[in-house]
Amino acid sequence: MSKHKSRKIGYRQVFMMVFTLFWVIYPYIARVLIKKVPDIEKEYFATSNGYIIDLLLFCKEIALAVFVGGCILYFIGERIFPDRPVKLDKQRFLKLKYPFIFIGGYLLFSILSFLFSKYKETAFFGVNSEYEGLLAVSCYVAVFLLACFFFRPDAAGDKKLSLTAIFKYGIIAVCVITGILSVIEIFAKPILEFTFVQDLISSEKNREIAHSIRNENFIGQICLTFQNPGFLGGFCALMIPVCLAVAEEGKRVRGIICSVSAGLMILAVKWSDSKAAMVSLVLTIPAFVIITVLGLKKKTVDAGAGITDSVRKNKIRHLLTDVGIAVVTGVVMIVLSEVLPTYSSRYKENEAKTADAGVSASETDAEAANTGTNTSSKPKYKLTKAELAEGSLKLYSGETLLQISVDEMEYMNQILKGTDADYTQCLTFSDGEKFIHETVPAVLTATTIRGEKQGFGFIDSRYSAVKIALDGRLVYLDLGYSGTIEFYIKEDGLKLFGQGSTLLDEIPQPRVTGLEKLYSFGTGRGYMWVQSLPLLWESALIGGGNGTFAFRFRQNEIVGLLNTHGSCKYVIDRPHNWYLQIALSDGVPALLCVLALFLWYIIVFIKRFCLRKKDNGTGNPAYAAPEVFDIGLFLSLTGFMLCGMINDSCIAVNPWFWLLLGCAVTRPVNDASLNTISRK
Repeated sequence: MSKHKSRKIGYRQVFMMVFTLFWVIYPYIARVLIKKVPDIEKEYFATSNGYIIDLLLFCKEIALAVFVGGCILYFIGERIFPDRPVKLDKQRFLKLKYPFIFIGGYLLFSILSFLFSKYKETAFFGVNSEYEGLLAVSCYVAVFLLACFFFRPDAAGDKKLSLTAIFKYGIIAVCVITGILSVIEIFAKPILEFTFVQDLISSEKNREIAHSIRNENFIGQICLTFQNPGFLGGFCALMIPVCLAVAEEGKRVRGIICSVSAGLMILAVKWSDSKAAMVSLVLTIPAFVIITVLGLKKKTVDAGAGITDSVRKNKIRHLLTDVGIAVVTGVVMIVLSEVLPTYSSRYKENEAKTADAGVSASETDAEAANTGTNTSSKPKYKLTKAELAEGSLKLYSGETLLQISVDEMEYMNQILKGTDADYTQCLTFSDGEKFIHETVPAVLTATTIRGEKQGFGFIDSRYSAVKIALDGRLVYLDLGYSGTIEFYIKEDGLKLFGQGSTLLDEIPQPRVTGLEKLYSFGTGRGYMWVQSLPLLWESALIGGGNGTFAFRFRQNEIVGLLNTHGSCKYVIDRPHNWYLQIALSDGVPALLCVLALFLWYIIVFIKRFCLRKKDNGTGNPAYAAPEVFDIGLFLSLTGFMLCGMINDSCIAVNPWFWLLLGCAVTRPVNDASLNTISRK
């Protein structure tokens, strides 16, 4: 830091400080908003009269769009208004022509997918569960391009503070904040459950809604303001290597701060339970040490680098110390989180006390079995096929069939009874050949979507796992999975009670069969990938539009959902694979453009690290070894690309990826030694 004390601060430095400040606070932007969603979304997502409460996503998309718009105006104004307008560097543009072509292709096909989409409103802003439409994708492209220009090299003799140096302080700040907030969320309570935070992110009229925020869906995990624990894990995997790289620059105080922050983010990855992020760290942290050490050794070969053997050893010692501090901090904090009281442990203790107060141990175990926490001990009527035709329901478990139909005459009799109607009387059960009459009382225990219900089961041992309860004409069917299936009785038979409370005459069937063994891969991601395959063909040229996956994927396919997730109440709104998401949203050509950009960057980095220059007159070969910051960027970006294999793109995280990628792509252009290699 001392080397920058005497450097001047101009308007560009002030802009970069504002630019950096935005990126520090961006992941933590939150606001309680009540939003009306397009009619198409009502068919798939639970809404209250067409309105949903958004907390973390839409506000981020709007904030990103407004900020990027301001940056674009600054970029244009810098080339018009100053006394000495900044001209575009044509040589620099030519050196970056391939990344610009690739990112331009991605944007072009994103726009085309929007123009040809059937769901334009959703395709522009994104579906309410992600808010990553064309607006967000356009911002990603703009962020990438702006980073390419803002992080250009300083002019010769420039005495002003480096823009990249300012940005590095932003990297430190966001890592420190993420680490500290993760510790608070683990040991105290979720950030969004603090009253002062709830007051901060809500208006007066939405204050009551804000005070009702609870993190009950992710007990035992943390997600801060990233909406999902997996997204927090991906963000930490993205930031840790580059944070360690920044630790190697400046005074040792910076190194300690960055290393401890990286350690706390390792703790956050553990508590996010993101396996992809953890695998990424297991690969990238050792790779960071190895590549950096090799780079330092290569620099000592070049006499012009001015790095002596003693300096090299000192740098390696500092590197190992910083990485060691990060790993030890992470391990120690993980151990402490296992032995000390945490928010989730206190929550579970309170839940257990509540259960013990009113429920016997055997009943508690039964409920745990029904809600999915101990499903292995609960008998199950394992569905292999389900059909609904002409109001008659057929449920197959291998060769066993349970057929449920509605007696029309009895149904009309119950209608005439009014409030005294018992629609159980109009249901008939058979095995396809004989009617099943003998039933016994049974209890459908509480699940996350309904309370305990009195119903009945069957004496026939083939259907011992089946329980049925009615609430008016709504039929709850418990087959032993963690969730039930609902049907509705009408005069012409049963209807499937689907997403968005839609009544369906038929049960949707899987578009792809024969690959059921792959369904369980990646905690159910295999099911989504397999059933998304037909959509790939439809997206061979132009996708269906960003955010429209839920409308194109075959929902309510209860057999696959039950056997994969234990419940058929899921709306599959994303494919849980970033690359598949791009292909289906924007088309296969858009995916090829993105992959080409990633591959170009990886090849350039490898060339920069591995290629050897000719003898420079010293008698020793010289290498174009990248700086430690370049190594950190490379491993952060490639690690995140790896996470993308099982994670979706996210408005809370991916803007940071595109920002770092733009910074990384432009840095080799600044390297005169690389240009020399290219010319030779």
